Amino acid sequence: MSVTHRFIADPAEPSEVMAWFRSLNTPVTEVPTEYGYALHFRDFGPLSYLSDGGIDADASPVVTVVLPQTRRDALWTIGEVHFRATPLRKQFPLLHKVNSNFSKWLSVLECVYSNQRPENPYSYYLEGSAKNRDEAIFAFHSGLEALKRERYFVGHMDNQYRLDTICKMLRLRGVDCAEA
Repeated sequence: MSVTHRFIADPAEPSEVMAWFRSLNTPVTEVPTEYGYALHFRDFGPLSYLSDGGIDADASPVVTVVLPQTRRDALWTIGEVHFRATPLRKQFPLLHKVNSNFSKWLSVLECVYSNQRPENPYSYYLEGSAKNRDEAIFAFHSGLEALKRERYFVGHMDNQYRLDTICKMLRLRGVDCAEA
């Protein structure tokens, strides 16, 4: 099973997550994607390919980073880091160590949402699919400040129909949410 870490941060600021990966002592090949980056840890193993020629992320030492984005002016998406190889520890023990170190680094930040605890003081500001996942959400300083200024967050995969519904509801709360 893949491992996912979630975080909130200001999309307009340089990514602290990408800075963390770039500071590692092992070379990482960064490939820009629609939502962020795919990172190949080439020293940990070669890429595996599917029959259609695409990369088999479940059998390759890759990590995908989904960076926060602004949607509809009033919404920010939640960032995600995916360690996709399965089983991670067995296939790529060094990448498993990177995952463990990343998890420890991220966990020093304030946890602003977890479905494992009854009290989540910021859950009011999480909309759409943001609360529909098992992984906790940690806030970088810019994300925590945004929550305190009543910024709303959604999942990066929330579609236009879902965003329309969220924006209609937020307008009732006095939030200026732009049309698509």
